[in-house]
Amino acid sequence: MTSYSSALDRTQENLPSSPNPLRVLIIEDVDEDAELIILTLESANLSFTYDIACTANQCQFLLSSQKYDVVVSDYRLLGFNGLEVLKWLKDSNQDIPFILNTGSLGEEAAVECIKAGMTDYVLKDRLFRLPTVMERALQEFELRRQKKAAIAQIHRQAWRETILNRIVQAMRETLVLEAVLQTTVNQLHEALTLSRCGIVQPRSQEDPQLYVQYLSEGSANREELLGKTCDFYNHYREALLQDQHIILQDAKAQLPESLQATVAEYSIHSMILMPLRYQQSYLGVLCLQQCDRQRDWTEDEVAVVKAVADQGAIAIHQVQLYQQVQAELAERQRIEAQLRHDAFHDALTGLPNRALLINRLEHALQLAQRRSLRPAPTPAYQFAVLFLDLDRFKVVNDSLGHTVGDRLLQKVAQQLQSCLRIGDTIARLGGDEFVMLLEDIQDISDAIEVTLRIHRELKVPILLDGHEVFISTSIGITLNSPHYTEPDQLLRDADIAMYRAKKRSRGSYEVFNASMHTHALRQLQLESDLQRAIEREELRVYYQPIISLETHQIEGFEALVRWEHPEQGMISPGEFIPIAEDTELIMAIDLWVLQEACRQLDAWLAEFPQMPLTMSTNLSGKQFSHEALISQIDQVLSTSGLSGSCLKLEITEGVLIENAEVAAAILRQFQDRSIQACLDDFGTGYSSLSY
Repeated sequence: MTSYSSALDRTQENLPSSPNPLRVLIIEDVDEDAELIILTLESANLSFTYDIACTANQCQFLLSSQKYDVVVSDYRLLGFNGLEVLKWLKDSNQDIPFILNTGSLGEEAAVECIKAGMTDYVLKDRLFRLPTVMERALQEFELRRQKKAAIAQIHRQAWRETILNRIVQAMRETLVLEAVLQTTVNQLHEALTLSRCGIVQPRSQEDPQLYVQYLSEGSANREELLGKTCDFYNHYREALLQDQHIILQDAKAQLPESLQATVAEYSIHSMILMPLRYQQSYLGVLCLQQCDRQRDWTEDEVAVVKAVADQGAIAIHQVQLYQQVQAELAERQRIEAQLRHDAFHDALTGLPNRALLINRLEHALQLAQRRSLRPAPTPAYQFAVLFLDLDRFKVVNDSLGHTVGDRLLQKVAQQLQSCLRIGDTIARLGGDEFVMLLEDIQDISDAIEVTLRIHRELKVPILLDGHEVFISTSIGITLNSPHYTEPDQLLRDADIAMYRAKKRSRGSYEVFNASMHTHALRQLQLESDLQRAIEREELRVYYQPIISLETHQIEGFEALVRWEHPEQGMISPGEFIPIAEDTELIMAIDLWVLQEACRQLDAWLAEFPQMPLTMSTNLSGKQFSHEALISQIDQVLSTSGLSGSCLKLEITEGVLIENAEVAAAILRQFQDRSIQACLDDFGTGYSSLSY
C-alpha cells in the first residue's frame, strides 16, 4: 500500500481523529484518473495510504483481505461496474463510505446509485470536491458508528438491570437462607445460560475447606457434586479473601497441572469465581461454570455476577444476624435501587404514569375548549375523571408482604384495563391510587356505568400464593366544565370526591360537587390553625363529673378537650379530632390533656383530701402504640405527684384488637403502676351486633 503523509490543514482537522493515516481503496482502470485522485487528496494535505484496483479480481481480493476507511470508485470499469463493487463492499462487512467518482454517468444516474447505497458521488470534472465530500462522508459514518455504539451500550445496560432486578426481586421474596441462596443460583443459571451455578461455603470458621452447598437445579452432576470439596476453589483462596474475582476463559490452559484431573472429571471449560463478602466478612464463593464449550466472559456478564454476589452476601449476613440474636427478622428492606422508570409509564404495572396522564388531561381540556368555540349545533366535548383508591390495601401489604402487594396491584391494573372503553386511559399515580380518563362521553351516566363495571370486576377474588384476596375501591368522579383550566384541578376535585366516598362507605363512589371543595378548604384551614392551637392556648379542658349511682357522690372526672377558635368560636371535637389523628397532632394533644388533667386533679385532691377522686382521659390509638407512652405517663405522674391509682386511661376496643400482643404488654405495665384502663365506645366496634 502506497503512503502519502503531510501536515494536516484546516480540512483535515475536521475529519475524525485517528492516530493512523486514512486507508483509501481506489478502484479505477484508467491510470491517469487514479493519479488525479491521488494528487487531489495530496493537495488537501491529507495523511493517507492507498491501494489501487483496476480489475474485478483485484477489487474482490483487496476488499476481502484488507480493511479500509473509504472507497473511491469509478462507475464504468473494465468487465464490471460500481454497483458490483458496492455489493462486494457489503459482502466484506466493512461499513465505510463509498464515494462514486464518475465522468460518463449523469447526475440523475449518480443519484440513483446513491439510493442504491453509495454514500456520495463526485464528477470527474469537479474532482476538487473530493476532499470535502470525503470529509463529510467520514463524519457521517463516524456519527453513525457512535450512535450505534451508544444504542448498544443502552441495550447492554438494560439487559444488566433486567437480570439484576429479576434476581434481586426473587431473592427478596423469602428470608430463609436456603431459599435465598437456592433462588440466586437458579435465577443466575437461567439468565446467563450456564452449565453449572453454585455457591461454595465453609461449614464453620474452623474448617478451611470450601464445600459445594448450593447448586442450580439445572446443573450437570448436581446430586453428585453437592457436599463435595473442590481443590481449585482452595487454590485461589488467598485472592478470594482479598475480594478478587477469578475469571477463567480457558480453565484447562489457565489452571495448574495439579488441578487438571478435576477439570477433566467435571468437564469444565470456563469458570468465574466471585467472592461473597460483606464488609470484612468472607461468606463463600459464587461459582459459574461452562461445560459444553469454552466461553469468553463479557464485562457485562461479570458486572451482573458481581452485583448478584454483593446482594447475596448482604442476604447471608442478614440471616446470620437473625440466627445470632434469635429474634424475628423484619421483612427484607425494599430493593436498594429502583430501575430507571420509563418516562411515561409506571414500572410496576406498565400503566401510564402521572406525566402521561397530565399530558392526556391537557389534551382533553384543549379539545373541550376548541369544541366549545364551534358554532351550534356542534355538541360539547364531555369527559370524566375517575379517581380510584383501593380499600384496605395496607392490610394486604402488612399481612402478605409487599411483594404480594405489588402483584395485587398488577392484577388490579389488569382488571381495571378490562373495564376501559376504546380510547380511555387508566394511569397509576403511585401507591394504590389509580386514575381513569373517560373521553367523549354523553353525560355523567356513562361515567357511572364504568364505575359500576369496575366494582363488579373487583368483586371477583384474586388468588395470590394460595390466599384469596378480596379488594374493593372507593371512586371519586368529576365531570369537565368550563371552569377547569388545569389538569391538577380535575385531579384535586376527583380526589376530594373519592375521600368523601371512602368516608361514607368503602367500595362506593361519589360525584364531585362544589360544596365538597368548600368543605376541603375549611378542613385545610382548620388543620393549619390546629398546628398552633396548643402554643396559643386555644385548647380547653372541661371536666365531666362521674357520679356513683349508689352513693350519689362524685367519684372522679373525665377530661374532655375542646377548641375555642379565636374566629370561629367553639369547634366540635368531632370536627378537629379526626384532623388531629390524620396529622399526628393527636399525640401532642393527648399528652397536653393528660398533663392538664393530672395537674387539676392534684389541686382538687389537695383541696378535698377526704375524697378519693380519679381522673379519666382519652388515649388515641396512635398515642397508645407510641414507644414513649409509658415514659411520658411516668413523667406526668412524677411531675403532678399523683399515684397511678388516680388515673384512668380510656382506649377503644379497636386498639386492643388490632395489635393484641403490643396491647397486652402495655396493659401489664399499666397494671404494674395501678393505672386503670377503660374501654371507650364499647359496642360500636368489633363487639357491635351490626359488625
